[in-house]
Amino acid sequence: MEWFHESIDEVTKQMMLAVIEKKQKFARLSIIVKTLQIITFIGFSSFFIYVALFIVYPNYFIISSIIDSFLNRSEHLYILLILFSMYWSILFYRKKCDKAEEEFHALRCEIIQKSNDLWKEEQEWKERYKLFEWMKKQYDINLYYENK
Repeated sequence: MEWFHESIDEVTKQMMLAVIEKKQKFARLSIIVKTLQIITFIGFSSFFIYVALFIVYPNYFIISSIIDSFLNRSEHLYILLILFSMYWSILFYRKKCDKAEEEFHALRCEIIQKSNDLWKEEQEWKERYKLFEWMKKQYDINLYYENK
């Protein structure tokens, strides 16, 4: 990549590539979680409106008629199975997303903490800010401070 100068050693390059990869993985999983949340919300809302308008309202709130109308059509149970599966997938991907965020943050903090070891010479120390600015601008990765 064009931002790796000859003054940056191989270990630093690998750490930078790893933090970029972890950031991209976290971003990708975040998009999956948000998409699933939107689709699941729309699905649950639509199904609730359908049940309210076509099952509850016509039966005038008679519990036995409502339950009978709902259970007479197996499609209702399949829809519920799909919706709850989507909800489970949100929980699954949310856990993966949180883990990816923790890994990204841990590696980012490690780079910040090891800055003195990674850029030992005075000239390298001064040049690192160019790399930090590029990482912030290009990938939105803050290597100046440990806080999120």
